[in-house]
Amino acid sequence: MIREKTQKSITMKKQQQKKIENKTAEKKTEIEILFKFYICSMIKNIEKTALLSEYINLLITETKSEKVDQKMLAFEEQINLT
Repeated sequence: MIREKTQKSITMKKQQQKKIENKTAEKKTEIEILFKFYICSMIKNIEKTALLSEYINLLITETKSEKVDQKMLAFEEQINLT
């Protein structure tokens, strides 16, 4: 009788430990996904800021609008290549 209770107790503890390990692994995966999303968002914001900055610099130097468009396209291509 005592032996059976001990066996059941050990089995239950192992099952609980597996559940905890699974939850921990799920949380780790969720954190990794959120981190990757956050990093991608940061990179996109940096790219947008660079494009806006380049556009403003071209406008300040009073470059003709056709040349501004050409330079902006070239600059966007450079960003997309990296």
